[in-house]
Amino acid sequence: MKFTAVLAVLAASASANAFTIAAWANTNYSGTQFQTTGTGTYNVGFLAKSYKWISDGRDGCCIKFCNGSRETGYRCGAYSNTNVTSANQFNKVVTGCGSTVLNC
Repeated sequence: MKFTAVLAVLAASASANAFTIAAWANTNYSGTQFQTTGTGTYNVGFLAKSYKWISDGRDGCCIKFCNGSRETGYRCGAYSNTNVTSANQFNKVVTGCGSTVLNC
């Protein structure tokens, strides 16, 4: 019984997401911050002007940046931006892994 419980814990930790999205209301990673490591759709709460997408790229997880229902960007590998152009600023992110469809 204990062996089964150990295997379940190991399987859960092996499938854990290895990414973080952090977004800021101002350029140069300043102002109000939003951060999550979870998969799903998240309203940031402001129009993001800088961000850090931290991902090793091997976990199969990606992010879609949205301004309302309009896509403004997409990343899988790690990427940072200190000054997001006005056309690409976002107020929502959608994260997912594997075959998950990311829709704004």
